[in-house]
Amino acid sequence: MSKTITYYNSGAIPLINACDLPYDVVNLAFLSSSYSNPFNLVLSGAIAATDSSLTSSTVEAIKAMQQKGQKVLISFGGATMESVTYQKLSEDTAKLAKLLAKFVTDNHLDGIDLDYEDTAAFTGNAGYDGAQFLISLTQELRKRLPSPDYVISHAPQPPYLEQGGSMAGYIEVVEQAGQDIDWLNVQFYNNPPWSANPDQIVSSYLNYTKLPNMSPVKIVAGFPVSMQDAGSGYMPVNKIVHQVIDPIQNTSGLGGIMNWQFSSDCNGDWIKAISEALKR
Repeated sequence: MSKTITYYNSGAIPLINACDLPYDVVNLAFLSSSYSNPFNLVLSGAIAATDSSLTSSTVEAIKAMQQKGQKVLISFGGATMESVTYQKLSEDTAKLAKLLAKFVTDNHLDGIDLDYEDTAAFTGNAGYDGAQFLISLTQELRKRLPSPDYVISHAPQPPYLEQGGSMAGYIEVVEQAGQDIDWLNVQFYNNPPWSANPDQIVSSYLNYTKLPNMSPVKIVAGFPVSMQDAGSGYMPVNKIVHQVIDPIQNTSGLGGIMNWQFSSDCNGDWIKAISEALKR
């Protein structure tokens, strides 16, 4: 069954509004760390009351969403997390997994999303092996967050999944740890030639479903809600429906649609249109 997923980062729209919208999963963004103290996990954005605690409104919204059957995850990483921080964290993935899992269980969340964007670690210029870091971290997380009680998702960029590409570290990740990953939220934006290119997105999506330990139910296609949400890759929702969703559903089935970000869909019109298209 296709999933609808969003990232909540800005407080422009209250998180509690998600209860009335057709989202299956909400990723709270972000939990991260810094080079000076890498194993000190820090919250940011609208979800943060302090560096380590969620706002009371976030906690109440989580409870309400879960009562409606929606899953709430914490997203770790994000585009601003530095390569040197990941390098330090790679020295003890078991310790990192223990801290991340504790955050999930302490806050009664449904799992974790790894938004890893350290391209240099896939091209050999970061001082550590990004693929091995993700493999080890995913496996350590799954020990502590067993399936099906908890979700582990990842949010790779398309070039990370391209066989033969110079950045294709996720090929090794899914080969060795794909069985411990529930799905991939693939960021089909800010990544030419995929950005706003439906034919390329459809072709690549279908290829990704054939990777080891992957399938149509485990690949989710991600898009920005508005032009302001990405440097490139915005497409009107009708174009996503007719030129991406329909062709994929008619070919292989679709794992779902993810968006960045929740606060940009003011009236919920974007996700309502997507949800209706996924039901066809």
